[in-house]
Amino acid sequence: MKRIYIAGKISGLPRHEVSMKFGEAQQAIRDLGHIDVCPLEVVGTWDITWKNAMTLCIKALLDCDAVLFLPCYRYSKGALLEFDIARRLEIPKYFSIKGKITEL
Repeated sequence: MKRIYIAGKISGLPRHEVSMKFGEAQQAIRDLGHIDVCPLEVVGTWDITWKNAMTLCIKALLDCDAVLFLPCYRYSKGALLEFDIARRLEIPKYFSIKGKITEL
């Protein structure tokens, strides 16, 4: 069982849209028998600075076995930072959860 962090765009998007896409990713990870680590739950509030939120998220990412990047990650400076950290630290990076998680 792996702990899989979910990375994607959050800032600037409607809360319901963000909650829905991260919720779908959480459920897909659980359906595969893994543990999801969702930044929305890690941070726990919408009333926080970007820097403070990213500090919490990066700490959580470092405790994970892999990172799932949602398609929107390319449009997020935070998720791009998480991608760089995962790449440099050789944390496995996943990009799809269609029945199974595929690694890049």
